[in-house]
Amino acid sequence: MVAYYTEKFLIIVEGNYIIQKVVFVLERLQPHIKCRKGQVNPSVLLPGDLDRADYIANNFFQNSKNISENKEYRIYNGEYSGKPVAVCPTGIGAVSSAVILEELIEAGARYFIRVGSCGALTKNLKPGDIVIATGAVRGEGTSKEYIDVRFPAFADFSVTGALARAAKQRNVPFNEGIIRTHDAFYIESPMAHGNYKERIKVWNKAGVLAIENESATLFVVGALKHVRVGTILVVAGNLATFTKTNTEKVKDSIDKAINISCDALVMLQEVEQ
Repeated sequence: MVAYYTEKFLIIVEGNYIIQKVVFVLERLQPHIKCRKGQVNPSVLLPGDLDRADYIANNFFQNSKNISENKEYRIYNGEYSGKPVAVCPTGIGAVSSAVILEELIEAGARYFIRVGSCGALTKNLKPGDIVIATGAVRGEGTSKEYIDVRFPAFADFSVTGALARAAKQRNVPFNEGIIRTHDAFYIESPMAHGNYKERIKVWNKAGVLAIENESATLFVVGALKHVRVGTILVVAGNLATFTKTNTEKVKDSIDKAINISCDALVMLQEVEQ
């Protein structure tokens, strides 16, 4: 008796006769990340760009392995402090972030931390300062496709708490609060038309700390899919004071934010055990 596997069947043959033909379904290959369930480690960092994903895997993970590469997406599995972690870039914006989050969830991931940059909307934030988002203004369009805008975009409390604890353990100052996610990268910046300061005034008065392009969608999709999502950001420039980027300080803070994110993922896994 011999068993043969094809893409759709398990065929059991005895002699010259097929004695049993069993239909089975492989776990679906996710079309953009090219992974199946169980292939991605359950705790994932979500930088925006591919270069940062490479940087994280090569400089912060141990035993990192590139498990998938397709289009602008590249996934690495690895270890951090002995715990399994992964990193996958989302690309810029809410649409691609939602696609990647949904596919990573289908592949078995359950904890997610966006680590990236932002533009400050309040005068007291300087380039290189770190922001842990507690929630986000839903100024993008993607999350509205999932649920009415009255549903809040809030970061998962356990992830936010782990990020704050990790930052304190490393003696890294940080700011916690609401950020704003929107679609038009340039519209609330000095490079846009008209008076951008007038456009950001309402958010400044409301105490919104910073602006970026992904987190609100990640928070909403994560909540609806019952996974845990948080965000930590580094201020790249200040739109309220027009303070330009301090490249070295921002780079140093990005490294700190990555370490804080990895520490937080380890904490979350230890609590779960």
